[in-house]
Parts: sequence; C-alpha cells; structure tokens
Amino acid sequence: PSGGVVSDLAKIDLDRLIELAGAGAAQAAEAFSQLVGETVSAGEPVLLEGHPAGGLAPSLDPSATGVFFAFEGCLEALVGILFPGAASESLVRRVVGIETGALEDPIIESALMEVGNILASHVASAIADRLTSRLLPSIPSLAMADAEAEFESFVARAVGREALRIESPLVDAAGGVVGRLVMIPSD
Repeated sequence: PSGGVVSDLAKIDLDRLIELAGAGAAQAAEAFSQLVGETVSAGEPVLLEGHPAGGLAPSLDPSATGVFFAFEGCLEALVGILFPGAASESLVRRVVGIETGALEDPIIESALMEVGNILASHVASAIADRLTSRLLPSIPSLAMADAEAEFESFVARAVGREALRIESPLVDAAGGVVGRLVMIPSD
C-alpha cells in the first residue's frame, strides 16, 4: 500500500498534491456555502503521515457523519468528507428545510449523500481542471455515526493505515469547523 503512494508521488510531486487538495477543498467550500446560505471557507491543507491521531480532529466524535469516495482518473485517491455531529444536524436541517422536530433517518441519509456527492464532484472538478484531465468520484459510502472510525476502516482496507493524507478544514464565518475534507493518494 505505501509503495502505491510513492509511485503516485513520482507522477505528481507532494507540493502539487497539496495544492490540488487545497484547490478541491476551496471549490467544495464554495459549493458548501451555496448549500447552506452562509460563508464556508477552506483552511490550509495539512499533510499528515500515518495514522491521523495528530490530525485536525484529534478526538473521535461518535455523532460525526461522513461520506467517502474513491476517485478514479488523473489522480487515484480516497476522499472523505466528514461532518462533526452538531454541524451535520445543522447541515441536514438547512438542506431539507426542516428547522425543528425530529429528522427521520432516510431524510438524513438522503441529504448527507446528496451534499457529499455535490462536494466530491466539486473537489474532482477542481483537480481535473488543474490537471486538464478526467477525475470521477465513485458511488459514495455513508457513515451515519462514528464517521472517523468508519473512514479509517475504509482507508485501511484500501491503502493501509499509514497512508499519506492531506486534510483541509471547512470552517464557517465564526471559525467553527463544519467539516473536513481528507484526501489520501491511493495509487
């Protein structure tokens, strides 16, 4: 698994990978802003090696949700879009227009999958445009709880736990993290 990362880095250097992840996060943040009607921006991408314990989300949030993709085309990568629990509920409520009351699981699932698809498509488009090639996200995988742990299992199965990762926080106007975009080169 780690040999695959080295071969990918032979094609696209590490600085370029960080730049591409940042561009994808910026475009996803712009789309996120449009979905929720508030300013959302992408923080600086951070390169992490190995297990994400030192990453942007040092504590696991059992109510966190996430949508995961494999990107295929000009850059083989795994992409996770992770939402802290409180931000996830707020996001779903804004997208579906239900401000109060209980949210049914099918509504939550549908909204998160749709938001994940939109954001992943924007990430893929930003990267593909910069590489003047094609990049497509796979059918998404959804985690309705324990998204950090679910994403780590997804990564471990595909490329191993010690894979390089580039993380970008998605922050609201007040500086609160409303999501994280994680890109892991896989080829």
